[in-house]
Amino acid sequence: LFSDDSLFQCSALCGLGQQMRTVTCLSYTGQLSNECPESLQPATMQQCESKCDATPNSNNDECKDVNKVAYCPLVLKFKFCSRGYFRQMCCKTCQGH
Repeated sequence: LFSDDSLFQCSALCGLGQQMRTVTCLSYTGQLSNECPESLQPATMQQCESKCDATPNSNNDECKDVNKVAYCPLVLKFKFCSRGYFRQMCCKTCQGH
């Protein structure tokens, strides 16, 4: 009998990350055991996604794309808005995504 004790916080503050949990093998009486088949053990890591703050972290500047940056539509297309650098450079394009 496997017991997944606790789910840890997502490793990403914004976007995709990893989430770990501890998995323990227990006997039917609730004691620690070595009798659990590894093939039935649940994964100790899973992918997770943290919600990104829609507002930029910079001062109270308005949200806009950096003028010289023409690749913001590509940033959106390839889903790079979850990465802090691209989110800041393409704030307007990434807003709400």
